[in-house]
Amino acid sequence: MKRLRPPAALAFLTAAFLSTGCFNPFFPRIGTGVGLSKQPPVPSSAPGVLRLFEWCYNQKSIAEYRELFTDDFEFRFSPTDSAGAEYRGSKFRREDELISTTQLFLGGSADQPPASTIQLQLDKNFFVRPDENFLDTDLAGRWHKTIRTQVILNITTSDGNLIEVSGAARFYMVRGDFALIPDELKERGFGPDSTRWYIRRYDDETVQDDGGGTALSPATPGRYRSATTLEATRTAEVASWGFVKVLYRHAAAAQGR
Repeated sequence: MKRLRPPAALAFLTAAFLSTGCFNPFFPRIGTGVGLSKQPPVPSSAPGVLRLFEWCYNQKSIAEYRELFTDDFEFRFSPTDSAGAEYRGSKFRREDELISTTQLFLGGSADQPPASTIQLQLDKNFFVRPDENFLDTDLAGRWHKTIRTQVILNITTSDGNLIEVSGAARFYMVRGDFALIPDELKERGFGPDSTRWYIRRYDDETVQDDGGGTALSPATPGRYRSATTLEATRTAEVASWGFVKVLYRHAAAAQGR
């Protein structure tokens, strides 16, 4: 079966994403200028910053999303994910993350119509553990924590097609007074703060069993489905999260971003 590699899939999937839900005049316009249904979660704990991450996806709010990550942030592809091959010798850093996700939330052009919805669902309850990378200096996990969660990510395009990502991801969080704050946020008044948490890394575990991080063609049964059959196919695995990251990073690069 023919797979669509990130460069080949750009024409189909490099679209902007418009916010879902109806405008509520009783809530202010936040982030992207779209009326949001509720206020964003407060990142005052490790679970809180992960809830804000989830909220940003569902609201497509890039303004709050830019505030989530440390300056040394890294997205790590699964070692078996072919989508991450070009980052084996380098790293997918904060800049890559923000460019890719901005393209996912807002990108596109006049001849590339936007997708209609993004739905991200993480675990209802998080099991928080100390970050094993800092056990020598933070055994109790007071400043560094990790959460592994199941992921269901549905992206519906405006022409009625659906990308589905499912599996797990492991997030690593750091308290604000131990975080490396980006200059962009420092200029806005962010600084060492024990009441705020950041994401310093997350590891993708959504790669397919066959090791393919690439999405399969729309004609492949059980993989790339029409949005009209969403309920019947919600558990279908389509692509890794890493594939989506690289796909939209390439889309932004193609537009000079």
